[in-house]
Amino acid sequence: MTQALARSKLALVLSGGGARGAYQAGVLRGLLDEGVLGANGAAIDVLVGSSAGALNAAMLAAHADDVPEGVQRLGDLWSNLEASQVFRTDLRSLGGIGMRWVRDLSFGGILRQTGVKSLLDNAPLRELLASSIGFERIRDNVAQGVLGALAVPATDLYTADGVVFLDSLPDVPLWRRGRWRVERTAIGVDHLLASSAIPIFFPPIEIEGRYFGDGSVRNTAPLSPAINLGAERIVAIGVRQPNVETGKRTHTHPPSIAQVAGALLDAVMLDAIGTDVEHSERVNSSLIAVPSDVPDHPFRWLDVLWLSPTKHFSDIAAEFAERIPPTVRYLMRGLGNDEETTELASYLLFDAEFCKRLIQLGREDVLMRREEIRAFFARPGD
Repeated sequence: MTQALARSKLALVLSGGGARGAYQAGVLRGLLDEGVLGANGAAIDVLVGSSAGALNAAMLAAHADDVPEGVQRLGDLWSNLEASQVFRTDLRSLGGIGMRWVRDLSFGGILRQTGVKSLLDNAPLRELLASSIGFERIRDNVAQGVLGALAVPATDLYTADGVVFLDSLPDVPLWRRGRWRVERTAIGVDHLLASSAIPIFFPPIEIEGRYFGDGSVRNTAPLSPAINLGAERIVAIGVRQPNVETGKRTHTHPPSIAQVAGALLDAVMLDAIGTDVEHSERVNSSLIAVPSDVPDHPFRWLDVLWLSPTKHFSDIAAEFAERIPPTVRYLMRGLGNDEETTELASYLLFDAEFCKRLIQLGREDVLMRREEIRAFFARPGD
């Protein structure tokens, strides 16, 4: 096992969420400012990222030898982001996609074939990732033992099975769980695009003859890769807003397509990591009740710090709705009115000002939980 994995076994697990991933950059900046991460703070031994979290994890992996630099670059990337760097926003491109959808939905049964693959063309994202993330640096950091492993989940869209692309040294053992398999590889642009290919919105990514989509779809246990890689302590950063108890509410009309899409994305991409953290807490509680002389207990203690937003991203997205490219805003209004599309917009609002607001929220949330965070990093294991 690598030196990094054997040292302290601290993992960072980042969930998906499209443009919401900017919040994670803010949390990481907050942890850096508190002095608990990087430089004189704790080193990250294992990085796990799904969807937008995969992009963030890869940037940190490329700078595992200089975490402050990696966090700075990540913040700069989100703070200067434009929608045109993630997907095509010109009328010709979006109009062509729209026409193909109309053709396939209207005449697909007659033609017996379809050509449309997604609502948006995210070809620009490939160039952004290639120019922003030093993939050779990832391999160097893994080879030198600075980083134990980088794990990026994706979903095989033909088999519906999950796969974890793992960048690690050969002596790190692989594992298999249910409908998940692990493949050791040198992680590159295609793996990140595959993990972040939000179903329907972004096209599938072909890797060695197989087609992959967003890693959050099949990822019901997001902490699992970190646990299997030997992590005993995990910092998990989600992008799901807090739950609000509203009781029973009645509505005069059924939800729009935009509201249904927002609810599905929320359930598929964001719920799993929170549920997995709760599961780890239940396991820890059961371990406390187990007598210390019980041999070969199948579970082990897992110290998890769960960080998530204190505010609703949809409310923030509503403030920046006019910054969505006009052609995209026009298409979204076909799914619902402005109020109904705010949840969906929070995934697709790849805009510098919106992202800066999420980054600031991430830093503020770290300050609010400063004592709890410092206590976590002060516990034995560093």
